[in-house]
Amino acid sequence: MSRVVFYHRRFKVLQIGQSSYIIVRKYTRNYSEHSHLSSLQGAIQLIRLIDHGLMPDSDYLKESARRILKDKEFNRLKALS
Repeated sequence: MSRVVFYHRRFKVLQIGQSSYIIVRKYTRNYSEHSHLSSLQGAIQLIRLIDHGLMPDSDYLKESARRILKDKEFNRLKALS
């Protein structure tokens, strides 16, 4: 069983276990637009980076961003400096 623990604009974070979270797009019918993370803070950080148009440094978070964004949205992200 899951519960929503965080909302932000077009994303929500679901807690699916003791320390397991999923970021999903709010208004989609396609379950493929999701990503698993092990911490709520990591999920919130990823959403905030995306909201500011920034690409995460971590390879895992980059892949997570690619999974929850459409191709156009992902390609618009700028690298952190």
